[in-house]
Amino acid sequence: MVLFETINIVSVVLFAVGMVLLLIELFVPGFGIFGGLGLVALVLCIVFQARSLLEALILLVAFSAIVIALALIAGRSLHRGFLFRTPLVLKDAEDKENGYVSSSDYSHLVGETGISITPLRPAGLAELSGRKYDVVTEGEFIPARSRVRVDRVVGSRIIVRQLEDTK
Repeated sequence: MVLFETINIVSVVLFAVGMVLLLIELFVPGFGIFGGLGLVALVLCIVFQARSLLEALILLVAFSAIVIALALIAGRSLHRGFLFRTPLVLKDAEDKENGYVSSSDYSHLVGETGISITPLRPAGLAELSGRKYDVVTEGEFIPARSRVRVDRVVGSRIIVRQLEDTK
């Protein structure tokens, strides 16, 4: 059996289109659409190049083996090779012990009283302990310059309640 005895134009075009689509997948963020279409084009290139079903299967198995081998080599290179030593790969964990904080902790404000700077309908600004904070209510309207108390903190949301005596 002689492989690639004759090459037809459809196979050449499919190969070129497949390679271009794979290159686009490398540089354009997306969901793998270009990469999937590129692989389909390369597989069709192999199928159209084959003269028989047996030859197509042999070529597809060889192509798959080469792709798997290259993927394993690339994965090993990413894990321990050149790319691992570049700033592209994060080496340290981003945790609290290393000083990384994903959001501010406002739990110390629970029970604090302050003044609403803007009307809270239901979100707005309030001054608590001499600083301005974005706050929310349980859904009720609180006019500006009303006395408020921090009821609870959920994540980064400061939930306030209006005090009865207002200025």
